[in-house]
Amino acid sequence: MKALILNEDRQMELQEMPEPQKKDNNLIVRVKSASICGTDMRTFLKGNNKIDVPRILGHECAGEIIHSGKLGQENGYQKGDRVTVAPAVGCGHCRPCKSGHTNMCDDLKTIGFQYEGVFAPYVEIPERAIRMHNVIKLADKVDFDNATLVEPAACALNGQHFLNIGPSDNVVVYGSGLIGCIHAELALLQGADKVFILEPVEKRGKIAQKMVPNAVYINNAEIDAVEEIKKRTDGHGADVVIVAASVPKLHTEAQEIAAKLGRILLFGGLPGDGKGFIDSNLIHYKELQIFGVHATTVKYMQQILNMVEQGKLDLKKYIERILPLEEIIDGFTSIRDENVMKVVIHP
Repeated sequence: MKALILNEDRQMELQEMPEPQKKDNNLIVRVKSASICGTDMRTFLKGNNKIDVPRILGHECAGEIIHSGKLGQENGYQKGDRVTVAPAVGCGHCRPCKSGHTNMCDDLKTIGFQYEGVFAPYVEIPERAIRMHNVIKLADKVDFDNATLVEPAACALNGQHFLNIGPSDNVVVYGSGLIGCIHAELALLQGADKVFILEPVEKRGKIAQKMVPNAVYINNAEIDAVEEIKKRTDGHGADVVIVAASVPKLHTEAQEIAAKLGRILLFGGLPGDGKGFIDSNLIHYKELQIFGVHATTVKYMQQILNMVEQGKLDLKKYIERILPLEEIIDGFTSIRDENVMKVVIHP
């Protein structure tokens, strides 16, 4: 089968790869929809030393089970089930896993990193993922394109569970990509008073305003964002700040734009070692709370699926381009060159 891999030279290429083989302890899923995420994009632009090579890439997907071995059947999975997959697979035995934080597993293994990924017609779901119930069944009303975006939305939800957003909160989101927009939507669903999306690229910001009309877009390339937010919040500042952009200076500015007792989520990692962007005095004197987040869990994916089923979230509206696997490189270049928000592949 044709698949997008990271080869031994750590370059992306379409290459023939063997199809997964039926086993008693695996599932095989026919991939109906797979999406390019920010991590995939960083791999395209800069490589990724965390991926075991050669490796089929991709981890956001939805599809149909075409093989369920003995272990799969024992765990309730049948041929024909429509599913999505939580790609970060915990061991189930370490302290984080036992406390429900499987995304923080001491021996975390991830589809598209340590396991073969989803940019292919078929993906093997390994034994550990079956035992940990990382395969999530889909209701008939949830189509595959909506389902393939559940995982990134669940990453945002995982981050927001620290923030306790509610009525009267003013929320600032840095970044207007898919993740920034979903953060804004989730904040509004939780009753936030005002939600501001800060984005320096006008085209991207206007798209975000269209996608999340109840949020307020501000071009932070043209104004002093800290002063603008203070003005729009009667001098108070932001109760919640979500940094959904990998820009180091924003980690510092988030602390300035935050109100006293503000909560800050550093959603994305930074290039380099990430050091030197935290102001300890601001944290101390304003009593700020700063949180990080990595990946997500089955629990949060199920919560996002419930929102999709109830019509509270329409994730596929963010899809701007759908391509066959043979044109996947065009998908990466369109994100890079045209600011396309989300590209989905139909292998």
